[in-house]
Amino acid sequence: MQDWRDVSVWQRLAAEGGALVAAADAALAQAESVPAPSVIARFRKSHDAALVAAAFELVAARRKARAKFSAADMLWCDVAGVEQASDERVAAWKAARMRETLGDGASIQDICSGIGGDALALAAAGLAVTALDLDPRRAWMTAQNARCASECGDAEALHLAGAALHADPARRDEVGGARSWSLDDHKPGRAWIERVLREARAAAVKFAPGVDRRDLGDLPLEWEWIESDGALVQAVAWSGAFARAPRSTRATRLSRSGSAVSISGLPDDARGDRIGVDPRLEPGMFVAEPVAALERAQLLTEATQGTAARELARSLGLVAASSPLPAPWFGSFAFVDECGRDSAEIARAIERHGLVARSVRVRGRALDADAVTRAIHARGDGNAVVFAWREGSGVRVVLTRVTS
Repeated sequence: MQDWRDVSVWQRLAAEGGALVAAADAALAQAESVPAPSVIARFRKSHDAALVAAAFELVAARRKARAKFSAADMLWCDVAGVEQASDERVAAWKAARMRETLGDGASIQDICSGIGGDALALAAAGLAVTALDLDPRRAWMTAQNARCASECGDAEALHLAGAALHADPARRDEVGGARSWSLDDHKPGRAWIERVLREARAAAVKFAPGVDRRDLGDLPLEWEWIESDGALVQAVAWSGAFARAPRSTRATRLSRSGSAVSISGLPDDARGDRIGVDPRLEPGMFVAEPVAALERAQLLTEATQGTAARELARSLGLVAASSPLPAPWFGSFAFVDECGRDSAEIARAIERHGLVARSVRVRGRALDADAVTRAIHARGDGNAVVFAWREGSGVRVVLTRVTS
């Protein structure tokens, strides 16, 4: 049997005019899960097995893509490609910045284009896109979805001097599905990424949000961490003409409604006026938790300027303040009490203060958050949030109350 991943199979599927895909969609809807072997066997009586496998993969991928793309049912995609793709809000946000820098109609390359989510946004922003992917099937998908020039080729052979590009190096094993956050495991790898960021006229390289910006040394980059609908989804290293403020970081939050907020500045570990540390908590104070993008961008100092806020412990990601810190960058909770780490002690403290548990938020594996959450019967409409973190050789547990 021919491998369903082969680009020729997908080209044949496209040439069929959609009848097989529509039938697979109906079968999948009826099954409400992965179709039973008997259903697939029925399709194989009249169609090539590889073609059937590709059709069911396409249907499953389009359904998954609905969370990311408004026109998901028109895309040519596979499940792994959808999982790796930028959602259309994030892609449009990045594309607008690249269009602003390069100008309308300017040429840009989308490297490691995948199914073409970023290429589609770049083209929609008015840029002339040329895409490249090492996988011929993905290069074909990009051409179909973004209606742009797209080639199958090796990114490492590109001439980078004077180039403007967006790149999304692969971070997973396509066959096994295993992910890796190490730059050395990216494809293309660390050496190519560093060369792009040094040599290209303007470059934007996409990473998983857990990337450590220090892994790329002292390159004059601007880093941006982006949230979409409250989920931290990616980090971008901007270099060359795309870097508005080299060596700064940015946190961005995008919503389904189309709103966007962004904050930028020098990261905490590069500042002489870094936010201070004081572990004390007293009645009338608040524990503030930064949103993920702000914390990853290390912009606590920037976001708390003009307040008397300080970290409860260095690099913990929790801030103590005399009043609630500003949304949308922080969630603020009124300090109530401290208690022991045992679940029963936590439950008694919550009851003693007339509260109902909502959630348990743990830093540094100080407690088993899931076990404590079950033990104290936390529920979504509760008003008590428990924070726990390691302090020295012990664990500190703080009880707070939701204020809004």
